[in-house]
Amino acid sequence: MDHAFVGHTKSTIHVNQPRHIMPSLQTLLDDVDDSTVEIINLLQGLVRIPSVNTGVMPTGDETPVAEFARDWLVDQGIHAKILGREPKRGNLIAVAPGDESDTSLMLMSHLDVVPVEDLGKWQHEPFSGTISRGRVYGRGSSDCKGLLAAQMMALAILKRNNVYLQKGIRLVSGADEEH
Repeated sequence: MDHAFVGHTKSTIHVNQPRHIMPSLQTLLDDVDDSTVEIINLLQGLVRIPSVNTGVMPTGDETPVAEFARDWLVDQGIHAKILGREPKRGNLIAVAPGDESDTSLMLMSHLDVVPVEDLGKWQHEPFSGTISRGRVYGRGSSDCKGLLAAQMMALAILKRNNVYLQKGIRLVSGADEEH
């Protein structure tokens, strides 16, 4: 049994046969490199869904982003659901289970983006997900849909490689962070 430390929480990785054949770190890193196009496509899909939070209700409409992310995660075999008090303000909750029923690590991001101020200052449409000069452009591409895409792909790569921690990982992407 190997031990990995994440923050102040100890998480044990079991290497049991046949379910837990632990791939090497290099294998996981190679999978990240091999997933570059998939990560870019995932980010573009998230950016293309407007979820503008003006700070004045009603605002946000994050549920379509949460639905897109949930459906993608479910297609990867990861349990995901949407919770929220308001139908248009959904929060994404996903769990990559471990050997025990609880989780010890949470990945946090948010689904909303700030408004587009002066459209004339944009070189690319704010919700296009355009690739230019090796970057994905669009509202949320770095805050925070880029982080969400990375978190989703991290869970998918762990799942694809049958990596199970002793305790699971929870991904929470919330509505209404910007205001």
